[in-house]
Amino acid sequence: MTIEEYLDKIEAFQIEKTKNTFSDNADLELYIQEIKKDGVELNFVLNVLWNKQTLNDIVNQFSDHSGLLFVEEQESGNVCFANSDEVRPEFRQSFKWIDLLDYIYAFAHSSVFNESPKIIITSDNELFWKLVKIGSTLRKESI
Repeated sequence: MTIEEYLDKIEAFQIEKTKNTFSDNADLELYIQEIKKDGVELNFVLNVLWNKQTLNDIVNQFSDHSGLLFVEEQESGNVCFANSDEVRPEFRQSFKWIDLLDYIYAFAHSSVFNESPKIIITSDNELFWKLVKIGSTLRKESI
């Protein structure tokens, strides 16, 4: 799935406001509540994802707030193992487009999003990667 196809999928989800049944929904809700408790509520609405300049701003906010570097493409070869998908999430130092979109997709499936359609940017890397994993699972289930 390309980035554009994933953005289309997120847009369709937002329009339909349907809720997928997700086996780990309780975990999703718990993680979202932990993100809300963080206190600092940097957030954005999904509509801004289709504006390239605003999307770049969101990437920069995620990067600044989380301390993770943003890399546009997967590094080729065995240049740096620290950014490999094989590294446990809590040790990763960077994120890619697909990670950010998986995070957004997971967040969009939460009850918090249904109450207020905003995506909260977390500074907790562990929670970020947990939501990325849930979003990835949701994406793969709905293909």
